[in-house]
Amino acid sequence: MPNYQPIYTTRVATLKDLMFFYEAVCVITDSKPDILEFNKQYKLKIKNKANIILVLEADKKVLIGFIVAEIRQNLSDAVPCAELQELYVSNKYRKLNAADFIYNELEKKVAKEKIFQLKVNCNLNSTLNQHFYVKRGFKIFKKQYKKGPIKL
Repeated sequence: MPNYQPIYTTRVATLKDLMFFYEAVCVITDSKPDILEFNKQYKLKIKNKANIILVLEADKKVLIGFIVAEIRQNLSDAVPCAELQELYVSNKYRKLNAADFIYNELEKKVAKEKIFQLKVNCNLNSTLNQHFYVKRGFKIFKKQYKKGPIKL
């Protein structure tokens, strides 16, 4: 199977994809988020028209990844942008151009929506992810700081 290249397709995420997203988030975060809260947040996210949520399928409709972006405009932004919030590809497909495929599908979708700017946050120690985005033309423009949980 050295030259195997899957046939990829994307589609808009649906409620039926909830468990795939949940299991992927468990892998990404190395934790088990509360399933009821996750279910609630997932439903809100797919209903929100500002979100673009695509699932990636290989060959015979096997779910292997997803990408989530939100179209938004901060007061300091001259034009709306799509903020890439999540990109996940199953381990087996990471060296088979799956991330490239779904990322390119996102770019086509946001361009069709007349959005011509993308933003993404990336962990400081995730050099693989940083390389992926820099290779696609992203440039560092600000640092993000995080605090939490906030104690009352």
